[in-house]
Amino acid sequence: MTYNRCELLLEAVDAVLRQTHPVDRLLVIDNASTDGTSEAFLGRDDVEYVRLEANLGGAGGFARAVELARDGTSDWIWLMDDDAEPVPDSLERLLAAAAAADASTAALCSTVQYASGGIDANQRGHFRRRLRPLSQAEYRDGHHPAIGFLSFVGSLVRTDVARSEALPRADFFVWGDDVEYSFRLRRHGEIRLVPESVILHKRETHAYATPRSRVVNRLLPVTLHPTPIERFWMNLCGLRNYLWTKRVYERQSALSAVGTTAQFVAKHVLIDDHPLARIRWIVRFARDGRAGRFVNIAPSEWVRMVREGLV
Repeated sequence: MTYNRCELLLEAVDAVLRQTHPVDRLLVIDNASTDGTSEAFLGRDDVEYVRLEANLGGAGGFARAVELARDGTSDWIWLMDDDAEPVPDSLERLLAAAAAADASTAALCSTVQYASGGIDANQRGHFRRRLRPLSQAEYRDGHHPAIGFLSFVGSLVRTDVARSEALPRADFFVWGDDVEYSFRLRRHGEIRLVPESVILHKRETHAYATPRSRVVNRLLPVTLHPTPIERFWMNLCGLRNYLWTKRVYERQSALSAVGTTAQFVAKHVLIDDHPLARIRWIVRFARDGRAGRFVNIAPSEWVRMVREGLV
């Protein structure tokens, strides 16, 4: 799945095509990119390029990918974003794991590593009142622990399970669709980590700080990362989707949801610019999460609103 990251996408496609265990079919879902992505795939017969008419967000892109892939004849569906790069034997090691031959396995996951080194622990873990990253001690070759949630960074879903379950939620737009899908995958079997399989995550880093965040981070034992107001729509989607998931799968009470929202407000008031302008949006999206309303604002529309002082 991709949006306006053609160079990263081409690197990911090349890595998939170099796998020691070849893929049967390679689908690229393009969320209406405007950076020449479509031209890059003209005339290629080794990739099935699908361009969506509008940017449906990461969630919409992955939903479309699963919809198309599960109609094929493959045994597994391998999901990744454009900033993922599987090492050459990543797929081979996933399929060689004993868990792959176990019919009770619904999905398999590679170790996600930062391109600069080290495990990206947030991509695998358990959901017990909150998202809990998997302990580093679980990343031992040959040890295939059952986990509570996966991300769509190098996850292998059994096709029969994907056919039996509803698609990932496209209306989430961004963030949390993979966690919610994990709850439903686990109705059909275990999600297991295969540590010896590795996929690189070339996540974008944004060197951004505010005067307030610099002060707060000097005082606190943890580092809090501010979000520019132009990208705050992602955080809002994340909060809404998280609260909906908590209510549906963990029966979170209204009072507990207020506490979660208050923590979210406190963080952004502490470290972000325009903190007061953000609060009404936080409250709006928190209410939407509790009510199950998924009204998404296109990123370009959000940026326009910011520039015109409407946020």
